[in-house]
Amino acid sequence: MVKERLHEQAVLAGNWIYIDGGDIMNQEGRYLRNNETYGLDLSKNWSNASSAITRTTRPANATSLSGQALWFDEKQNLIYDFGGFRTYALYSYDPTPVESMWAFTPDEKGAGSWREVLGPTGTDAFPSDIKRPFLGGYCSDERYGYYVGGYRNTRSTPSLETDFNIISRGLLKFDFGNLTITNTYDGNFARSQSFEFIAGSGKLVNVPTYGAGGILILLSEGDPNTVVSFNNVTIYDKIAQKWYSQLASGDIPEPRSDFCIVGIQSTVESGNFEIFMYGGVVNYKLGPNAENSDQVYVLSLPAFQWFKAIYPPGYSRALHTCHKTHTNQMIIVGGVDPRSDTHWVGEADMRAEAQDPWPEGIGIFDMTTLKFKNFYEANAKQYETPESIKGFYNDKSKRYPAQWNSPAVKEIFQPTKSPSQLSAGSIGGIAAGVTVAVVAIVAITISILKRRTKKAKLSPTIFGKELPDDERHELHPSANLPELANKHGGSLELANTGITELFDTSRRDRLEMP
Repeated sequence: MVKERLHEQAVLAGNWIYIDGGDIMNQEGRYLRNNETYGLDLSKNWSNASSAITRTTRPANATSLSGQALWFDEKQNLIYDFGGFRTYALYSYDPTPVESMWAFTPDEKGAGSWREVLGPTGTDAFPSDIKRPFLGGYCSDERYGYYVGGYRNTRSTPSLETDFNIISRGLLKFDFGNLTITNTYDGNFARSQSFEFIAGSGKLVNVPTYGAGGILILLSEGDPNTVVSFNNVTIYDKIAQKWYSQLASGDIPEPRSDFCIVGIQSTVESGNFEIFMYGGVVNYKLGPNAENSDQVYVLSLPAFQWFKAIYPPGYSRALHTCHKTHTNQMIIVGGVDPRSDTHWVGEADMRAEAQDPWPEGIGIFDMTTLKFKNFYEANAKQYETPESIKGFYNDKSKRYPAQWNSPAVKEIFQPTKSPSQLSAGSIGGIAAGVTVAVVAIVAITISILKRRTKKAKLSPTIFGKELPDDERHELHPSANLPELANKHGGSLELANTGITELFDTSRRDRLEMP
């Protein structure tokens, strides 16, 4: 039985949540590197005390790291493991492994197999211009894995000789199809006043319902020297390849780090989206003076309105992850109490008496009732937006913020009806309509040709001359054939953009790369 786990990462794949990496505390109170991949079955009922976990041991040359990213490619049924750092846990003296990327193939039984895809034994070499980051924000869509910010040091990048955290700048995009990683960074953008609040360690979520090709929402963290307020939300437009921000209102969470977020489609109105935030290190305070972070907040889009779940606080938690399921339940994995004597694994022996109140460090939260529960239901109801949020939107005037930060942000969430702004789905529908119309025109022309051929002479009609009255055919006005706009087509590459200067959330000296 695991007493505590932290810095692990997890991802939903099919009917399983796969947990990998990080550190675990054994019964003697020592943190050790986790060398197993856990599969948590979502197709069966279980309680905290009897969760259905399956284990797969990593290959000897696939060193398990902490604070990495896990991306799931549903089309190929692959989980990609990117980034991470060598554990600070005591009794772990392994050298930092060479930079590489591994992929896990789930077997739909909670187990699976690992193989290297980029690196010494992989299909291709790991790109030399990409340095392995850790503790950045990440998410994915059906085609790409995204990673923003994070840090680097000798425990993540063998070529570095410092144990101090170096800021990792830029947005990384991993292409599931050709296994390439691209980075974007613009020094001028990094110092833009509008984005000075973006910290190195944040949380990223994919929101497919806005913009021509979806957006990313970044909720940044911070540190005692760089307080980050959640009244300003960072937005990345994937098609425009630009960063924006928008002011939020409501029950705004206090500044914090090391929290987790989950995004889910709202049931209030088509297009609405909810982002759940749980836990963290509130106001960056650790130890006996730390505040209880057993708090759940919900950011509702497109109103950019924060809501706080009301329930009696219990166990404070940070350095954990959270994950949506196919129902109304959110699964929380791992974490430690920031009110304990120490926050960092390097002093693990000081936490010998620590014990997570959740067996195996796994908790369940009902996102509809906004309450914690001690059991998981495989056949629970589908997610329904909480009543407090539904009530807010009963006033139609509150659907959008009172003021948008910029016209560009407004266009993402409250678009005009001009054809040039239609989504890819709308364009697809128009294309289908035009195709039907073209087929009809071709059929009419063939019919005319057949009739005229019987007279052993082609009608000049097909060469642009007027048909006799009995041969005229026009499309009825109700066909309403629109013109196709020249919309984004083919694959898109990220233009040069960047991320603001990032800060070291481990409270160490801050270094910058040129």
